[in-house]
Amino acid sequence: MQTSTGLRTTFSTKPSKAVASPSRRGLRVVAQRAVTKKVQVVLTKQVPSLGNEGELKSVPTGYYRNYLKPQGYAALATENILEEIQRQKAVEERARMEEKAKAQAMATALSTIGKFVIKKKVGEGDQIFGSVSAADVVEAIKMQTGRELEKRSVTLPEIKTLGTYDATVKLHAEVVGSFKVVV
Repeated sequence: MQTSTGLRTTFSTKPSKAVASPSRRGLRVVAQRAVTKKVQVVLTKQVPSLGNEGELKSVPTGYYRNYLKPQGYAALATENILEEIQRQKAVEERARMEEKAKAQAMATALSTIGKFVIKKKVGEGDQIFGSVSAADVVEAIKMQTGRELEKRSVTLPEIKTLGTYDATVKLHAEVVGSFKVVV
């Protein structure tokens, strides 16, 4: 323990209660523990250890004040910002539902049409020259429905002979259309 007089302060190695009292010997301040206060922030950019842009997070005050705010990574979550986030989520949800409905309608159209005919040259024993690829199926679907699909979303068995084959197409994360391919 060290004491002094005048404008000097007193230092103590003993843990004691947080005290801030002026005395003739000076000011004595002892901290007990770290502050655990957190603030709600909205991320304005992606932060690798925290989250993506637009997410609402609860972070320690010092982390926000010393890092997130000066770097432009976050802003305090006010009522206006929270309302804006709710509106954006509603718009995104509505767009997802519309996209799913379009995919559902396309799946219904594919199953209603039922089969798509692809013409290929045939050799001996009903063997076709080459094979039927996903690009051929996508082209046949485009000719009949007018809607273009991605080749990679079409799943086909290996088609090297004449016949009827089952095929599927992934239209949405939750919607899969199925139809038949006649060669």
